[in-house]
Amino acid sequence: MAITKNTNVEIHVVRLDDKIKHIKKDWGIFFTPQWVVNFMIDLIDEDTLDFTDLKILEPACGMCQFLHGIETNKNHIFIQASKKIGVEINKEVIDYVHVNNLDSNIEIVYHDYLLWETADYFDIIIGNPPYGIPSLSKHYTIKIDNETKNIYKRIYETWYGKYNVYGAFIEKSVKLLKENGQLVFIVPATFMILDEFKKLRKFLASNGKTEIIYMGPDVFKPDADVTTVVLKFTKSLTEKNKMLLYDYDNGYLKLLYQNTGWMGDIILFSTEFSEKVNEICSFRIGDIYTIRISPRTPEIKHNPEVLQSKDYIMDKNFLPILNGRNLKIGKVIYEPLTGYWIQITKKTKLRKFFNKPHIVVGLGFRGDKQVGAAYDYKSYPWMGDVYHLLREHTLVTRGFDLMDEDVVSFLNSEIIKRYVKDIFRDITYHFNITQLKLLPLPTRAETEKIYNEFKHFNKIGD
Repeated sequence: MAITKNTNVEIHVVRLDDKIKHIKKDWGIFFTPQWVVNFMIDLIDEDTLDFTDLKILEPACGMCQFLHGIETNKNHIFIQASKKIGVEINKEVIDYVHVNNLDSNIEIVYHDYLLWETADYFDIIIGNPPYGIPSLSKHYTIKIDNETKNIYKRIYETWYGKYNVYGAFIEKSVKLLKENGQLVFIVPATFMILDEFKKLRKFLASNGKTEIIYMGPDVFKPDADVTTVVLKFTKSLTEKNKMLLYDYDNGYLKLLYQNTGWMGDIILFSTEFSEKVNEICSFRIGDIYTIRISPRTPEIKHNPEVLQSKDYIMDKNFLPILNGRNLKIGKVIYEPLTGYWIQITKKTKLRKFFNKPHIVVGLGFRGDKQVGAAYDYKSYPWMGDVYHLLREHTLVTRGFDLMDEDVVSFLNSEIIKRYVKDIFRDITYHFNITQLKLLPLPTRAETEKIYNEFKHFNKIGD
């Protein structure tokens, strides 16, 4: 499938004043580059549209970029549509649109899209939904009160964990599609792999055909540093469980992978190198280790056994609680960097596994995209985003002959660094337990094969 950019179309330019600019961050608003708008509109499959009662919807419409884009690029669709609706939560934006006559031939609805009710079903739903964790906390970008957030949780079946609002926008839009209706959204790529979106992936798989176009990390720079995909979803009972993954390349789509039996599992990229590593390795981390995460900062702060003072530095009965800053590639820095302390005899009250040496792992070393592993031979207590690999001793692990120290070396190797980059690309800076479980582990004999293959692929690259 090839899509070419239309460079001769009229582009609607809206000059934003300071009144509009100041609300962008609070509502997760990032205006879509016009070439992306044009590209997404070109993805609309006209052959399946019902022109007898055509309805188009742009959620979180802002300046109605996508509705105006359809009016410009596919005017015959715009003219024949019986309804062209934009839903927008911010009255200031709507007022700006009205004053600048940007709502001509468009019905603007002032409402929270996630709470909006309508009797209509749509042939085309297209846009750029907001993204961010909904909360009044200063740490999150979408300012939503707890009462509203609890309503979201009750309404949306895909809501899970620290859910991002763009996931709820996807669910809502799928439910508003007619049979064979099309959803075209540009969204962060994180739903492909993160555990928070496992319900959403299953929801998509069971409701139609999912097409994902990887756009990369640069679409919204410098305003936002986020890796994006274009999600094209077709609601269809006959094409459910079908998933296709594409690369975007200067207006063209390269098919990377397709699965006609997709059940909502995480979506990985693949290269010749990653496939070769998978072929050689007999084990995955999840086969050999149980993975646990350290206590989070709030748990440490409110734990009565935890003390915060420099006075315990010279007291041999206390240990500093370590975090990600204490973890270097191949080495643990046993220094008091967090300011939190606990008595040695009480460290297992934080986690029982703090009583024995084991592998600690940090994921998401920005820039290098490298797994950082070390062996905590002193058995210190930890906090924050540090994972702990606890070795299993079961029938499943028979035949795996690497020592923990060998596993640390392999996880820190250029092989795993390249493997992680190949299968996860730039989707996130921080990986999760599900991803960590998938990393391959070789036996001692397989290790030599992998290093030989790595040399081979490096020669090809040269």
